[in-house]
Amino acid sequence: MTEDKLTENSNHDNIWTPLRSNDISSEIKDLIGDVIEKIPDMPLSVQQIIEKAANSETDLEELVGLISSDPVLVSSILQVVNSSYYGLSHKTDNLQLAVVLLGFKEVRSIAMKSFFARSLGDGEVYEGYDTRQLWEHSYLVSVCAGEFINEDNPQRRGVFLTLGLLHDIGKFALYHIAFQLKEKGIKPKGIGKDLQETQYLLEKEELLFCVNHNIIGSMLAKKWNLSKRIISVLECHHYPSFFDSNGIPSEYSDFEEEISTICISDLIATQFTENSLHLPEPHPHFFEVLGSKPPLENVITPELLKKLEKAREFVKVLG
Repeated sequence: MTEDKLTENSNHDNIWTPLRSNDISSEIKDLIGDVIEKIPDMPLSVQQIIEKAANSETDLEELVGLISSDPVLVSSILQVVNSSYYGLSHKTDNLQLAVVLLGFKEVRSIAMKSFFARSLGDGEVYEGYDTRQLWEHSYLVSVCAGEFINEDNPQRRGVFLTLGLLHDIGKFALYHIAFQLKEKGIKPKGIGKDLQETQYLLEKEELLFCVNHNIIGSMLAKKWNLSKRIISVLECHHYPSFFDSNGIPSEYSDFEEEISTICISDLIATQFTENSLHLPEPHPHFFEVLGSKPPLENVITPELLKKLEKAREFVKVLG
């Protein structure tokens, strides 16, 4: 640990803190930018499906029309709806019926997973990176985030569900880079270093790649022309565990609720699947933003745990 990695506004004295965008040298940013440029753009059709499916008032036929333009996505949706999870008495090849049975939320999830699998890899494991576990985590975070939003506003709830699904795309991209390096026989600079189990994942990423998934995610979101709201969450969703409210860049201060929600949802999902926390508990301010108080157990209800159990079963259907 070095002095320049400490900050006056961290949650705890002498705690390690992650790199932020302004901490990255222009040389590293250029190298990362070159790699990100090789990652396929998010097709307009996928962006439109994500946007339309987040709004419960979207016309069903319009959404089905968008989905129909992507044969791979159509196949994925029909595969899920015909699985034993839904228990249909007869298999269906009717896309519109499938969308009705699944619901917009699940259709959005399938669309995102389908795109990530095609562009950033699926089912791969390298140096402990498992894209299937990562997708499960993202889906569970989405479910948690949706629970923090008043269901009387389904459109706003849809936005938070989307933020949960997308919050870790930096990990998908970082792992994609690791897989490419492996295929070329190139080892990241940190391979061989004595990484400790007690180190935060962000810390390990920086030792290996000189960057973390927060920064990679925000750069990728900018490449894909995603909204500033999404960019803010991708870049800052772990900041509440290391900084107080002053640690959120001023350009993202309007999205403090979104950042707080995804940060706390991320920790709940991690505790649910691994029965442990790999990051410090957020600063009390970020609990207050959600109308709660620490510790984390205060926001974990029996009803939420039941929904997470059900969500985990659904993820298994996605494969």
